[in-house]
Amino acid sequence: MSDQPLGTPRPLWRVILLSLLTGLAYYGWYKWVIQDELKRYTGKDWSGAVCLLPFGLGIAVPQLLRLYDPDVPGWFGWFSLAGIIWIYIVQFRLYCTVNALYRQAGLQAPLTLRWLFVPGLNLLVGLRQIHFLSQYWAMKRGETVGDPITDRLPLFFSQVGL
Repeated sequence: MSDQPLGTPRPLWRVILLSLLTGLAYYGWYKWVIQDELKRYTGKDWSGAVCLLPFGLGIAVPQLLRLYDPDVPGWFGWFSLAGIIWIYIVQFRLYCTVNALYRQAGLQAPLTLRWLFVPGLNLLVGLRQIHFLSQYWAMKRGETVGDPITDRLPLFFSQVGL
């Protein structure tokens, strides 16, 4: 891979707790930072800015124009779907990257990509991504990172599980 610094392991319990306490602001920061870490590490992934700014603008701009400009028709808000589609593309690429890192380490790819498009399962694969990326960084550092959530739900978070 790269001689660049490794990413930081961030256990699932901490990402969930801080995201809830900050009204998901921490989750946005988490997404930005992990994308930057992966870009530095692989040399080819998208940065946090490339991943999140189009999403935020794609959601916010059509809604703000619709609300504050009387000449913009109400249906214009539907253009926010572009931001939603963008974040699905970003998530798909992220999951592919995590799977590729595991395969390059001689391990089984942990994420099922098709789950991204199944309501309910998309949340589970997202939680698995947080867990397995944290585990990957810990493994590369020669560390272990415990997580009370994943320890209590081995069916959902085992390497060869779902």
